[in-house]
Amino acid sequence: MLRSTLAQQGTPVYSVAWGPDSEKVLYTSGKQLIIKPLQPNAKVLQWKAHDGVILKVDWNSVNDLILSAGEDCKYKVWDSYGRLLYSSQPHEYPVTSVAWALDGELFAVGS
Repeated sequence: MLRSTLAQQGTPVYSVAWGPDSEKVLYTSGKQLIIKPLQPNAKVLQWKAHDGVILKVDWNSVNDLILSAGEDCKYKVWDSYGRLLYSSQPHEYPVTSVAWALDGELFAVGS
């Protein structure tokens, strides 16, 4: 039974991650990253994050940093306000997987 709909998109959502406080959800929509608070009237944060479709995201609960991976063959690190902290050099193939270590010190990237 569907209990509620948090968001509806006109494009596929390839990845979703809970925020560190479980009060927000991060999801993909084409080249955009969107942070949607669970409160009904709270402001949604959205920004263009990649030059290709975003395939995977992960949000670390320790350091509050976001990883994104895309068809533009890059992975990027963001803060929770949508500010870019790091952008990788393009890989040979699209980056299809990213994951933070639980302690927030390291992350893995798959391409």
